[in-house]
Amino acid sequence: MTYKLPTCAVLLASYNGEHWLPEQLFSLNAQRGVDLRVIVSDDQSSDGTTRVLLEHASTLPLSILPAQAERFGSANRNFLRLVRDADIGNAEFVALADQDDIWHSDKLSRAIERLREDGAAAYSSDVEAFWPDGRKRIIKKSHAQKQFDHLFGSPGPGCTFVFTRALFLEIREWVTANFSTLSSLWVHDWILYAYARAHGHRWIIDGVPTMRYRQHQSNEIGVNFGLKAIQRRLAVVKEGRYRHDIVIIAELTGANPVCARALRRLSWLDRLWLIGHASQFRRSLPEVLALRLIFVLMPAAPIPEVA
Repeated sequence: MTYKLPTCAVLLASYNGEHWLPEQLFSLNAQRGVDLRVIVSDDQSSDGTTRVLLEHASTLPLSILPAQAERFGSANRNFLRLVRDADIGNAEFVALADQDDIWHSDKLSRAIERLREDGAAAYSSDVEAFWPDGRKRIIKKSHAQKQFDHLFGSPGPGCTFVFTRALFLEIREWVTANFSTLSSLWVHDWILYAYARAHGHRWIIDGVPTMRYRQHQSNEIGVNFGLKAIQRRLAVVKEGRYRHDIVIIAELTGANPVCARALRRLSWLDRLWLIGHASQFRRSLPEVLALRLIFVLMPAAPIPEVA
């Protein structure tokens, strides 16, 4: 009897990644125990990204979506475009990929095995971050999930995400219907996690790192580690983007309307209520303590209503 490998569509967003793409594409080609194909959305790269992609298309099942008339200008919009437009064919699973990481050879097969064993609809994992100077650090995201942690952040880098076909198609319908509003938000991984959890889908966060997560100056997000990362995230809080995105995500997913209303008003009574419930919103104690401080620092500027 011939064993049929599980099929997986890998959605890869690229932009000026010629320096890192070869290693990532080699690691995709080295995936064991899965029949994969790669679908790329390139955001009008001005370097040799397209050349690198075409060079690897002879050894890796790879296709590139047609160029858009204008640049998306963010990884969020580029990934949402992939979710909306990529033809996944008959793929049983769908994974997301950044252009600059290095996947372990069992990344997809492990995720698929866990999804099947646990009857879950989505998967993410811890990662090993690495820097050009040789530093390495395990980034632990696999803390126990909380009731509403999906309204306040991602379960880890989106490049670890793997979805069942059924959940991906459900997410695609929602993203397509709300593409303009979702495109104005900060990060795609948080958006997709929030939808899945808010609609009752089981999500696994694996405590085993499944990839090497490259850190460099061109990272749009990167790991939340070090003084610069903290300063970058505080800037997002102070300019009001974090609060804005929480409210919009909560309202679009229909999750926790009490929390959404408190964040919209953000009176001092609302801030105290949010501080008191912060343990339901983040998965680790340091994150809970940081969120309590964030609730104090958040500006209370008006947030436009969701159309």
